[in-house]
This record gives sequence, structure tokens and C-alpha cells, in this order.
Amino acid sequence: MTNLMGKRELNKARKRAEIVNIATRSFFERGYAATTMSAIAEELGGSKATLWAHFGSKEELFEAVIDQQVESFSRDIDEVLTSQTYSKPALRRFCLRFLECMMRDNAVRLFSLILSEGERFPEIREMFYSRGPAKVRKCIIAFYATHVSEAEAHSLMQLTVSAISGYRSDVQLRPKRPTRAEQEEFVNCLVELIAARAEHEGDASLQP
Repeated sequence: MTNLMGKRELNKARKRAEIVNIATRSFFERGYAATTMSAIAEELGGSKATLWAHFGSKEELFEAVIDQQVESFSRDIDEVLTSQTYSKPALRRFCLRFLECMMRDNAVRLFSLILSEGERFPEIREMFYSRGPAKVRKCIIAFYATHVSEAEAHSLMQLTVSAISGYRSDVQLRPKRPTRAEQEEFVNCLVELIAARAEHEGDASLQP
């Protein structure tokens, strides 16, 4: 009986993953508004009841898509930030990883989707922000706060995120993607700027 239940749960998880993969492709290719539960059920094959047994609405399915994308992103960021105290080498490792994650195709496509349809569907913008960017920002603040005040850590987080997000937006407008060396040059310049400010603020906080 236990083996039977285990097999059922495994099959259920596999079917759920298949649905999320189909939905991800649909959302990225058609957009949020043009994606329908009926179209996903048709591509999935079988009855609509199978889809509805896993997800009760398009919003719930989109949440699962976001969670899948954010999970991979967060795992990579956590690897270089969790339990880390501020240092210039640690900052460089983080900025390189953050940029790498932001430049991934799925990250770009998800961001473009949120940007293009977030005004019409503010719920998906809020959903995305709370599940992804908000969590990453907290991790970055915690990293900087090992060296500077909480207020300064928040400012440095804003600077870091804005600089790397802006770089990605600039890259999307270019006819040719920058090389790895060019990306590293940008990160090196950014790290020098942030480190200079962080070290100055860190020294100031030690003053009597």
C-alpha cells in the first residue's frame, strides 16, 4: 500500500512538472493574457479535469511558473551570499553570479513578460516581486549589513540591483551580446565603486 501511494505521488509530481513546463513555454511565447487554461489542457492531452486537479486557476498556475524560475535563481544567489560576511572578493563573486543569473534567457523572458503585462495585470507584478526580487533584496541587505549600518546596507543594495538591472536592459538593446570579459569588466568597475563607499561607511561607523 505504501509503495502504491509513493508511486501515485511520484506520478502526480511528474504530471505537475509537465504542466508547469507547458505553461512556462506558453506564458513566455504568448504572454499572460493570451495564455488560457483550455489551450494548456489541449497541449497537455487528456481531459481538462487533469489540469484543474493540479491548478485551480491561471493565476495559481502562473505562481507555479514564477516559483520554478525563482527557485533556480535564488539557489544560485544563496550559494554566494548565505552566511557570507562583506569583503571585496565576496562582493565580486556575488555581482558576477547575480549578473549571470539576470542574463539567463528565462530570467530575461520572465522579466519582459512582467514588464509588458504588469500594468494590465498588477497581480502578476506583485506576485513576481514578492516571490523573487523582494527575497533577493533581503539577502543582499543582510550581506552588506555585516559591514555597514542597516540604512547604508539598504542603499548599497539599491545601488547594486539598479546597476546590474540597468546593465541587463542596456545589453538587451545592443545588436551584439557582450563577451564574458566585457561583463567582468563592468562588474569590476561596479565593485570598485561599491567597495569604496562601503569601506568609507564601514570606517565611519567605527568612529567614536
